[in-house]
Amino acid sequence: MDRRQFLAGVAVAGAGAAGLGSARSAQAAGDVVIGLSNGYFGTEWRNQMVAGAQAQFDMYKAQGKASKLIVQQAGADINQQIQDIRNMILQGVSVITMDPNSGTALDGVINEAKRAGIPVIAFDQAVKNHYALSVTIDHYVWATRYADWIAKTLNGKGKVVIMDGLPGNPAAETRRKAAFDTFRKYPGIDIVWSGYGSWDQAKAQAVMATVIAAQPQIDGAFVEDSMGLGVLRAFQNARRPIPVMTGEAQKAFLLAWKKELDSGTKMQAFAQPNPPDISRNAIGIAVRLAAGRKLKPQPDNTIYYPIHLEVTGANLDQTLAGMKDKPDSYFLAEWFSESQLDALFT
Repeated sequence: MDRRQFLAGVAVAGAGAAGLGSARSAQAAGDVVIGLSNGYFGTEWRNQMVAGAQAQFDMYKAQGKASKLIVQQAGADINQQIQDIRNMILQGVSVITMDPNSGTALDGVINEAKRAGIPVIAFDQAVKNHYALSVTIDHYVWATRYADWIAKTLNGKGKVVIMDGLPGNPAAETRRKAAFDTFRKYPGIDIVWSGYGSWDQAKAQAVMATVIAAQPQIDGAFVEDSMGLGVLRAFQNARRPIPVMTGEAQKAFLLAWKKELDSGTKMQAFAQPNPPDISRNAIGIAVRLAAGRKLKPQPDNTIYYPIHLEVTGANLDQTLAGMKDKPDSYFLAEWFSESQLDALFT
């Protein structure tokens, strides 16, 4: 069946869960082409995310369920991501997956995919357009756990800094809101600085070095994703006490934390995965949709992946032992099993 015949047999999907959940004509494996539009890139997290998607797709290809994965890297440029997705629509891909730069700015091109009868799956970060299925962690809950841990570890009192990722990015802004909302519940917590580190270790280190120079006392540091090691190094270089801090579940950060503990500093930290391999979930769903499977209705057309893992001082050694064969750039990973993915469908 060629692409034109496939589209002819597909009714234009409605908004919301009914869109992707509607029965679709199955495509032959040789016709199944999945598009992946990545927004911001250049970090180890994004590299692992793309590699995970490719590995998941290669598994399905080896099983004879799909033929090609097209990956486009837009950077932080929303207009470029719109153009990349538009090109995928023109190429007639079977399903479009995306790690979006914005929760709303891609609305127009998502509607173009809708008119073309192409399912859209946003992963890592949700989009407002409910034609697209969003597959993500609950970033608000995720960040609330970080902020609440800091506040409780400080016994509800102390001077805290907040470092988020990219300004305007849906995940970063949701986490920022969660941090402020949570710290507001603790009258003794004083937020002395907040800003952004672009989810980049070097940038985060440079920004925090400036903050440290201006703030004589920092008791806690809310840091999210790919910036913990940079923040830690900034305190080390300034010869300042390392605050109670959150960080990423990346081997390099965990090793640095372990080194601090071994030196007797009693560093207190907490990390949980924001798993880059959530891209595998999107690819798994995409291949099933292309095969004509019907997705069960999802509230707000969003699937929240539940985080199961966390790293504390109590299990740091055990976690590192499990990473012994991984590079220092590796992020602790988890994703849906094949049976869990199958359970999302009727």
